[in-house]
Amino acid sequence: MPEEPIPPVKRDRPRSYEPVPMPLSVRWREFRVTLLPVTIFILSTTGAYWLWQQTATATGVAGMSEGLRSVVASPRAAIVQRVLVRPFQMVNAGDPVVVILPVDPNAELGLLQAELDIARLALQPSIAEDNAMNFEQIRVDLLQTKAELAMAKVNVERLENQVRRNAPLFAEKLVSEDIYDLSLKTRDMFLAEVFEKSNAVVHIEKRLEELQSLGLPQTLTTNSGINVTLNHLRSLRAQIATNWTPIVLTAPIAGMVSSVTHQAGETAIEGEPLVGINSFISERVVGYLRQPYSIEPEIGMEVVLVTRERKPRRFVSAITQVGAQTEIITNALAFIRMGALVDSGLPIAVGIPPGIQIRPGEILDLSFRRARANDGGMPGEPLPSSFSREQHATTK
Repeated sequence: MPEEPIPPVKRDRPRSYEPVPMPLSVRWREFRVTLLPVTIFILSTTGAYWLWQQTATATGVAGMSEGLRSVVASPRAAIVQRVLVRPFQMVNAGDPVVVILPVDPNAELGLLQAELDIARLALQPSIAEDNAMNFEQIRVDLLQTKAELAMAKVNVERLENQVRRNAPLFAEKLVSEDIYDLSLKTRDMFLAEVFEKSNAVVHIEKRLEELQSLGLPQTLTTNSGINVTLNHLRSLRAQIATNWTPIVLTAPIAGMVSSVTHQAGETAIEGEPLVGINSFISERVVGYLRQPYSIEPEIGMEVVLVTRERKPRRFVSAITQVGAQTEIITNALAFIRMGALVDSGLPIAVGIPPGIQIRPGEILDLSFRRARANDGGMPGEPLPSSFSREQHATTK
């Protein structure tokens, strides 16, 4: 039998259907499956990069801030009378900290000896007086020589007459030869005496004329020079005597008292520390590079310093000093590895720019890399020694 044809299906015109509403739980499940892993990965990567940039890099080292330290020591052997400060007390430069009484058993004896020397010097005649007395003595000698010369001239005249009388008598053999010869010799002796005395008088008179300015001073107070010297010695003696009275030692810098090694009534030897003072402000940061060196440090190399605070501060500075040799680390930066006796490193000093306050003893992270534009601070010079706490307050 022939197959009957299938009649065509009559299709209706398509109708628009409303979408089926999707519950929030299905949407949240789709988000967790598709978008949440990618979002978490991007955020984690960004956070890790930010944390990596905020911490020191592999070339960074730890450094410790340093400030001024002062030790008030005893200038000589003494007994501590009073201690005016206590540990952790704030002091300013010039504040009294300790009162000491010097002790020296030879001090009183030395002062007594000085008194005797000054008294002996006061009783001694001055140089002008010595010159005047010597001048007068020479004048007396001159007068005595003139008197002896006059006597010699008289004796010469007397013996000349005697020789003149004895000459004819000796010719007639009325006077012995011995008597005549004695009169001649005696006359010659007095002639020689007259000659020498005359020369002596001439030389003495000439010398007196040369010494007249020294022997006859212009001023009446010939002891004025020694009086000036005595007054100076007395002032020095008084100054030395005051050195053995109680001495007040003052603080050389402003800061905090870190240690008091002696109490009232104790004895301190010369140069022994009594009070230690630490300044308020750090002047530099000192770090140590351990071997093998990750970089070759040079003066002027930029360094990024990061403080270890709850909100770390970052600022840029530069290396101011590089050590000449490796040194043993004795502060909190020391890390003794197993089997090692000490920890050593190459010291590096980094300046702290003005306006940045860091307490002495704080540990900072030093990163030797190029500074970014968003880093706080400027590559600064090291803090000058004259930078005080008041200047820091004004810069803030």
